[in-house]
Amino acid sequence: MRVLVVEDEPLIAASIEWELRDAGYEVIGPAAEPIHAAALARAERPDLALVDINLTGRGDGIALARALRRLGVASIFVSGQVLEARENRDAAFGLVAKPFPVEQMPAVVRAAAIVLAGGWPAAIPPSLELFARASPGRAERPWAYAAGR
Repeated sequence: MRVLVVEDEPLIAASIEWELRDAGYEVIGPAAEPIHAAALARAERPDLALVDINLTGRGDGIALARALRRLGVASIFVSGQVLEARENRDAAFGLVAKPFPVEQMPAVVRAAAIVLAGGWPAAIPPSLELFARASPGRAERPWAYAAGR
């Protein structure tokens, strides 16, 4: 799975990148600015983006998640802006609230892969809040992304 990391705090970005690479994921970025993240998404076609909402002085992560959605890239917010994330659940399909244990990021991506494939994870990592409800045998997916990806 190809994961775009959008985070403006270098230590957090590097920690997420290292954890995901160590777990065998292909990491794109990290990108600190929405314009850079969008360019990477167009060029590299990630399967998932982990997007900080409050990109200090560099732009709006919610608008970025919406732009990524139009490109067919699913997003999970990784942010301390919990209420704002929940209010904008149409832009992403989940939230990892800061602070979070970075070692849970591979489990977050595994759970995301299951959801994006139309399933529901048997175990959801404690740091992940999914913006969907499970019905017997399948998840409601209000975040439907472009087909053919």
